[in-house]
Amino acid sequence: MSDTSFEALFRGYMNGTLNASEIHRFRQMAMERDNKALLSRLLEEAFSNPAYAEAADYDPAEMADEILLKAQQQDVQLSMLPPTRKPPVFRPWFKYAAAAAIFGLLMAGTWKFASRHRHNATALAAGKPVRPGTAQPVLILGDGSRVALDSIANGTIAQQGNARIVKLANGQVAYQLTEGKDNNNILYNTMQTPHGCMYQLTLPDGSRVWLNAASSIRYPAAFAANNRHVEVTGEAYFDIAKDEHKPFTVTVNKLDIQVLGTAFNVMAYADENAIRTTLVQGAVNVINGADKQLLHPGEQATIAPSGGAFLISKPNLDETLSWKNGEFYFRDTNIRSIMREVARWYNVEVRYEGDMDDITLSGIVSRNEEIGQLLKALEMTKMVRFRISGNVVFVSPGSQG
Repeated sequence: MSDTSFEALFRGYMNGTLNASEIHRFRQMAMERDNKALLSRLLEEAFSNPAYAEAADYDPAEMADEILLKAQQQDVQLSMLPPTRKPPVFRPWFKYAAAAAIFGLLMAGTWKFASRHRHNATALAAGKPVRPGTAQPVLILGDGSRVALDSIANGTIAQQGNARIVKLANGQVAYQLTEGKDNNNILYNTMQTPHGCMYQLTLPDGSRVWLNAASSIRYPAAFAANNRHVEVTGEAYFDIAKDEHKPFTVTVNKLDIQVLGTAFNVMAYADENAIRTTLVQGAVNVINGADKQLLHPGEQATIAPSGGAFLISKPNLDETLSWKNGEFYFRDTNIRSIMREVARWYNVEVRYEGDMDDITLSGIVSRNEEIGQLLKALEMTKMVRFRISGNVVFVSPGSQG
């Protein structure tokens, strides 16, 4: 964006056209005293549009508070995901023919979905899919015993070789090395997240891992003297503690990811048609047999689960990491791909009625909402329709599908 004035950033923020650094800049500027008053005026002007005010059902002062809260929280690391405070529901950026109408029309779906839809959404979700944020992970110890983290008190969970496992007050699990134990007896633990649950885990070496729903990581309770190796299923984001003397390797399916100190995301769900490794910072090697590929920040390596050559691309990092930030992020995404995410998050079965292959959607939807709210937001596009029977979501083309 060439114009980085606060008003220009505000328009881009409302239209959903800012990139991650521009959003960060907008929120920083919103905290400045002069811009707080300007923000209130711009929002009052935006809400003077009757169509927007009616569709948004959102008070401009509440919206200003939301922006300022995000500004205060944008550098805060959350230990448990998703966050307890619900962000806005839906910010679509659909393509309109008349550019002059983009700001006025686009804002109609920018913030909270109208409260008048909440009754229907609740009824739609009566089939009892998983409520986001209510499920808790399970820790599997070296002897195969399973520990449900929501059912145990804070404090020591177990002793695994020379490591003591402790549940902290914030719900996280920590590994504390102890003296006088057999360092050669390496016991492996597994952390599993069910549907509707994300969890942050600190590994014994201090590396942090965020697990998406329906994922797992297997790791030693204490790493060996010369290497660090873990195995992952599903999706995980890693922030690796640097240790030049202990290379860190993540194995996903038959793929190895070798790192020293870096941050990256790996997605390898069994129902997806590819394994995707996305580097955020640092450097990694992705290795499949004899094929080895070095990734640079912002690059993504894609490979079929059955193997083959790596495809290197530069994805939208906001989209790739949206799950970690408590959001669904769709950008010209096929409805079948969207519904695979929905199925994993809400623990539902998805069935299709009609031809859905050419239906793609764009938008940002909070993962904290019940499934009925999410589906109602998607139905606003008029590209799709949904109905729920028990734990099954039926998807059919909408009036414009």
